[in-house]
Amino acid sequence: MVSAPSASAWAPGNCPQGTFCVWPEFWYGDTDTPPSLATEGEWSGSAPGHIFYNNTSRDVTMTYFVAQDEGQGAAYTACVSSGHGSYFTVPMSVTNVAWREDDGSPCW
Repeated sequence: MVSAPSASAWAPGNCPQGTFCVWPEFWYGDTDTPPSLATEGEWSGSAPGHIFYNNTSRDVTMTYFVAQDEGQGAAYTACVSSGHGSYFTVPMSVTNVAWREDDGSPCW
């Protein structure tokens, strides 16, 4: 597993309500580090990431790659529940954020 399990107590940092955020660096507690990605809806592109937080009212599916693979390696997906966040154990590039289609599987 390339990301840590989500923690419901994870702080949203400086991610505004209604926004999904990714930060390029590790941090603990409050931060003034600007997110590499802050989106209020579905998004695609490439954003460096170590930490992510879903400060929206909906679950999202996030797609990401190991940064050192430069998008050439395996793509991973994770469901991120509303009000939850976590961190990657190695640097990642987040490439897509989409509203989750509920297939009955758990969303962490």
